[in-house]
Amino acid sequence: TRTAKGADKIDAATLNGVWRGARFSDGKGEDPSKGVKLELTFKDNQVKANRLPDGDIGEGTFSLSEQGSQIDATGTSRSYNGKTYLGIIKIEGDTLYWCSGSVLKDQQRPTAFEADPKRQSYLIVVKRHTP
Repeated sequence: TRTAKGADKIDAATLNGVWRGARFSDGKGEDPSKGVKLELTFKDNQVKANRLPDGDIGEGTFSLSEQGSQIDATGTSRSYNGKTYLGIIKIEGDTLYWCSGSVLKDQQRPTAFEADPKRQSYLIVVKRHTP
């Protein structure tokens, strides 16, 4: 399915699999060496995050908007348990971009794919991993 902008519509099946890249707390993720290396594993409506090479970050569930451009993730383990993060998501080629807000009282969904330390938003840039 194509959206009006020509990007692939994202649904849970599109995300299924392993993705590797980095999480950024500032900027647009242009320099992977400045991010925290991570691996995301999506299966159905669940996601597991690991800090590479071998650190468990946590697990959660997620839901996508009908248009496939917004993602809400709720932690189910560790310090993320019960916390919901509002985000936006897109896929370009084999690269997934996920920008998520913080869990502050006045949290807002990010409007751009850019991490902002003042708003406590994070940008994840990962590529589909095929072993």
